[in-house]
Amino acid sequence: MRRAPTAARALTLAASLVAACLTTTAATAAPGATAVAAPQATGAPADGRIAFNDFGTGQIYAVNPNGTALTQLTHEPSGIVARWPAWSPDGSGLLFVRWNPANGMGRIWTMNADGTGQRPFASDAPGYRDYQPRYTPDGRRIVFARCAPNDGLCAIWIMRANGTGRRLLVPSLTSPTETNNFDPAVSPDGRQISFERFGFHGITSQIWVADITGRHAHPVTAPGLQAVSPAWSPDGSQIAFATNCCRAQSSVYVMRTDGTGVRKLATSKWPHNNFGPVYAPSGDQIAFSSDRRYPSVRFEDLFAMRANGGQQHLITTGKKGVVDLAWGPA
Repeated sequence: MRRAPTAARALTLAASLVAACLTTTAATAAPGATAVAAPQATGAPADGRIAFNDFGTGQIYAVNPNGTALTQLTHEPSGIVARWPAWSPDGSGLLFVRWNPANGMGRIWTMNADGTGQRPFASDAPGYRDYQPRYTPDGRRIVFARCAPNDGLCAIWIMRANGTGRRLLVPSLTSPTETNNFDPAVSPDGRQISFERFGFHGITSQIWVADITGRHAHPVTAPGLQAVSPAWSPDGSQIAFATNCCRAQSSVYVMRTDGTGVRKLATSKWPHNNFGPVYAPSGDQIAFSSDRRYPSVRFEDLFAMRANGGQQHLITTGKKGVVDLAWGPA
């Protein structure tokens, strides 16, 4: 029986921390180009700041879509990493995780949009590790990945926005193969949840979709894509994702929410990678991480492109470890 990755290993793969384990049909900007945010459609909501983790420093930063006003939001001590920022629906604050790489322990915290007011959620379960929190579109609840103690399996949970009422949505599995679930995100209408699943029936990784209750879970990507990092478009019609989760040359794709109409948007020559897509609140652009400017796959830049894959351009941040993207509203 083929065994799924351990929770810690699957988390590392899913989170895209090691670029060598990750990764155009459209035109790409010249290396070193400074980004200019694409124009927005008339009447579309203004796009706010992009938050990200820099794995070189282990801290969370935020930057304007044109690369200006870079701000460090967290100041974690040595041995602790701030990861997985997620904006509140109104843009007033962010969720994030204080993560200890030495033992895998993760705890969900919240902070204001400028990094002040950092505080933990209550009701942490001893030994359990919580990762990748995201608000539901109405801001009333939070979905997240919770892993059992001692590098146990990981499942999708939901709780109220004040940290109470935690309950299981999508369980991990032990039969027929060990299966871990990560990276939950709720559809814009609040009716469905997407997540990435590792190890089910020996499949490395797939994107799944379920009702917000956790029922009717089903895969929407082909096993060979090794898909991870699902991101809903603001109108709820598309899901962007990355391929080749566990090997080099990952690419950014998009599909309809039922898994049809799969299209490649951003790719680079082997062994380079493009991964971690997130939509702008306006829906006009997609931001992603890429190591395309470097001779090796040790560094990651922030890129953006139109939602159809066109006009790919660098957003200059001064950081070379840009992962865990979150694009907030203005």
